[in-house]
Formats: sequence, structure tokens, C-alpha cells
Amino acid sequence: MNAKRMWGLFALFLILVNMLGGCNVLSQPTPTPIPTVSASSSRPDGIIAEGRVVPRDSAWLIFRVSGRVDEVLVEEGQRVEAGQVLVRLGDREQAEAALAAAELARLQAQQRLDDLKRTADLAGAQARQAVAQAEQALLDAQQALDDLDTDAYQDQLDRAWEDVTKAQDEVKDAQEEVDKYKNLDPDNPTRKRAEDRLESAQDRLEKAQREYDRLNNRLEQARAAVAEAEAALAEARHTYEQRQSGPDPDDLALAEAQLRQAEAQVAAAQASLDSLELKAPFAGTVVEVRVAAGESVMPNQPVVLLADLATLYVETTDLSETDVVNIKVGQEAEVVADALPEVTLKGTVERISDQFSTKGGDIIYTVRIRLSDPDPRLRWGMTVEVRFKP
Repeated sequence: MNAKRMWGLFALFLILVNMLGGCNVLSQPTPTPIPTVSASSSRPDGIIAEGRVVPRDSAWLIFRVSGRVDEVLVEEGQRVEAGQVLVRLGDREQAEAALAAAELARLQAQQRLDDLKRTADLAGAQARQAVAQAEQALLDAQQALDDLDTDAYQDQLDRAWEDVTKAQDEVKDAQEEVDKYKNLDPDNPTRKRAEDRLESAQDRLEKAQREYDRLNNRLEQARAAVAEAEAALAEARHTYEQRQSGPDPDDLALAEAQLRQAEAQVAAAQASLDSLELKAPFAGTVVEVRVAAGESVMPNQPVVLLADLATLYVETTDLSETDVVNIKVGQEAEVVADALPEVTLKGTVERISDQFSTKGGDIIYTVRIRLSDPDPRLRWGMTVEVRFKP
């Protein structure tokens, strides 16, 4: 074969190769997009989601106060009733004494209120007697003032004041004489006579002032006694008017307020004592105990894990927002635990959470399903598949 023929065959081969390559490119199918699959999935026979087995109720129980554990009254796995004491702290004497004192104060306050209501008639009679006594006291005080506040007594008071003013003048003169000789030697006879004269004048002034004050105070006390007796009579009459219709309103209000305060103190003391006991808030099973007698606990420290395992539930963990709208309370569901694939359990939607969470960027809602007849092998925390029936 000559060279020219060879080159022609080679060119034809290249053309065929290009044509075949072009056909492969043109005939290559467009890739089909892979559909995005959400956490839960919808199928013709219902929505499927994952979940976990949970008890009806569960809670870590804590003390609100610190203290030393005196008694642990339960064991793990033990069934307890609501209100049952699980753990008790020691050093209770002070709290018990405070409660006893508060209960005594409440009893006394109750007795005072009862006595006040029971003795209303007696109180009225006593109030009337108090009025009579106040009237007599006013008469006596007024008579005492009349006996004292006379012209003769006023003359005596005036003379006493004259003695005071005279003594003041003598002190003034003596002081001027002392000032005149103050530059003399302290032992100078003239200076000493002047100082002695001043001292005597001051003594006479103090004596005259005391006598005047005594006479004046006696008169003022008599006047004050009259004013006090008048005020006491007005108060006695006011009290009597109030007692005519039963217990004194102010006394009754005070007694009732004291009783309320005493009851509040009892409640506070009882709460303080109760804080030393850890009680079950609901009936359930003790799942875990984290303390022992003699150990110290701090406020808010997890002490006992309690769960109501009598009724088991399933809570979904990946139900998306697009699927939750198709689920309603009362809807039936089938549950298969990963650990028990051969068992299909029945359940009913009891609650759909109003609060959302996020998982892998998706909006997730929790649906709570009550199991109607759970398998006894089912355990808290087991993973399950939930199929919601349409």
C-alpha cells in the first residue's frame, strides 16, 4: 500500500473517531437530582420517625439547702408513693424548735382572738367603768388645779421670780467686779473677795431659780394633769361607744392580724423543716441514688432520680416541620424498638410539643405517644421507629 493511500485511511479513521465521540457526548443522559430526604419521611402508608422510650414522669430530686445526710430511706429499684420521704438531712433540732415556737404563738393568737370575741359584753362593761373613772379623774385634776391656781399662789410665784431677777442683778454686779480685778495675782485679797462675792451671788441665783421652777412646775403639772384627764376621758368615751356594738374594731383587727402572722410563721417554720426531707413529688420508681448517710449535700445537687415507669411513652427525635402538620392528638401509631424488631407495639399520640428544636439544620418537633400495651422487656431510653397511621 502506497503512502498516499495510507494517509487517506488514517484521515478517515480520525473522522470516524470524532463522530463516535460526538455521538457519546450528545447521547449522555442528564443526571437526575437526588431528592433531599428529611429526618422523618413520608410514605404512602404513613409518616415514619425515630424516637426514644421515656417514662410518664421523671425528675432529678434535689435539696434546696445544704446539710449532712442522716438517712437514705430508699434503694434503687424501689417503688415509692407521692409524698414519701426518700432522704432526710440531720441537724433538725433548730428547725423543730422553731416550728414548736411558731405553733405555740399561733395557739396563743387564736386564744386571744377567741377571748376577745367571747368577752365582748364584759369589755363593754369595763369600758363604761373606765368612762366613770376617767370622769372622776378629771374632776380630781380640775379640783387640784383650782386649789393651786389662786391669787395667793400667783403672788408667791411672782415673789419667787423677783428673787430670781434680784439674784441675776447681783451676779451681774459681782461679775463686773471680778472682771475689774482679773489682772491681779490670783492670791490677791481684793481679787479673792470679788470672786467669793461672785460665787455667793451665783449660789443665791441657783437657789432662787430652783424655787421658782418648783413653784411654776407644780402649777404646770396641775394644768397638764387636767389636760391628760380630759384626753383620757375622751378616749374612754370613744372606747365605750365602740364596745357597745361588740369587740373593739381595732382590737379585733389586731388580733386577727396577729393570728395571720402566727399562721404565716408556722407555715415558714414547717417549710424550713420540710426542706430537710426529700420527698417524692409523684409515685414512681427510684432509678438512681447518688448519696449515702453521712455525706454532705449542697443546694441543687442531684440526689435521687425518680421515674414513673408504670406507663411508658415514646417521644420522637426527628419529626420535621413538614410532617408534624399532618399529625394530630389521638392519632394511632405503630412502634418497633430496635432491640425488639419482631414486636410491633400500639400507641396513641397524646401531645404535640409547641416548642421546636433544631437538628442538622432542620426544625424538629417532639410528639409524645402513649404505648397501650408495652412489652415488659422495653426499657427507658431504647430507640424505636414510629409509624404514624394515616
